[in-house]
Amino acid sequence: MLKVGVVGMGSIFRAHLNAYKQMEEEGPAVIEACCDIRPEQMEVLKEKGVRAYTDVDEMFKQEQGKLDYIDICVPTFLHAEIAIKAMEAGFHVISEKPMARTTEQANAMIEASKRTGKQLMVAYCNRFLEAAGYVKSVIDSKELGNVRMAEFKRDDGGGDSMGWNNWFHDGELSGGVILDLHIHDVDLIRWMFGMPNAVSAAAASYITKGGYDTVSTNYFYDNNVYVHASSSWILQHNKFSSRVIRVSFDKGYIYMDRTPEHTIFVKVTEDGIVTDMTDKLTWNFYYNEIKYFCECLINGKPVERCLPEDSIDSVKIVMAEIESADKNGERIAL
Repeated sequence: MLKVGVVGMGSIFRAHLNAYKQMEEEGPAVIEACCDIRPEQMEVLKEKGVRAYTDVDEMFKQEQGKLDYIDICVPTFLHAEIAIKAMEAGFHVISEKPMARTTEQANAMIEASKRTGKQLMVAYCNRFLEAAGYVKSVIDSKELGNVRMAEFKRDDGGGDSMGWNNWFHDGELSGGVILDLHIHDVDLIRWMFGMPNAVSAAAASYITKGGYDTVSTNYFYDNNVYVHASSSWILQHNKFSSRVIRVSFDKGYIYMDRTPEHTIFVKVTEDGIVTDMTDKLTWNFYYNEIKYFCECLINGKPVERCLPEDSIDSVKIVMAEIESADKNGERIAL
């Protein structure tokens, strides 16, 4: 069984924790150590005998040879620093998205992985959503013909305060909604359609200082397919979220709509036959991604999904979107 150390015990860790509870029962992995600057955040694990630290350097020093990998769930601006330290201390790393706050930091993470020989995977959980994988398979196989249009929409309600010290609403730390939330769909777009030639973005800020909290972007490709994505975290109700994928083909249509209250996933063919696939798919993407990483380590295989080299491309795209928004929607080449 793989022994895991977790750094960062905030909201995203709670999603990871549910996955680890299931994996501990099945055997792939168990949390042995944790770290957070807030001792109270670790009580739930300390009660189970997990070794707790408030200093990451001390954790890495004391846990050398005891842990197989580090799961990084800290704020974005700390991803690179902690990932590099972890790999240099001898641990494999799975790190929450986005890969890093800047492309320079992301490149430093890749260099550290190559230099130390440690595996590095960026946890873009939506790559492990079966519905997203199905959409990609239909695109690649041309089962419904060529893509005419694809739209992605992702909204959250965060309220006036989000995260430790409200770091989400500090654009310098989080990159705003574009780098933090919107990048989920940017990564799916790059995965499904490849790198766009250019982007054009409109964005606005209401509660995020030094960054944007709502964005709408067009992505340009040689094949003239229309791809658009929008995101916001300013919905009034902080417990509501919405995830939409719509893809129109020559011979059909795929539609996914997910909220906390319902999930719909249907495929419509050109002859009007509607196939409801909602109950045929699993939706536990956090479990799927962490289990995949564990299986790679257990079997001694290199990670082939969510590679850091791919992940840095998603960062490049959102940085181009931010530049475009800063320039009133100017088309920015990639």
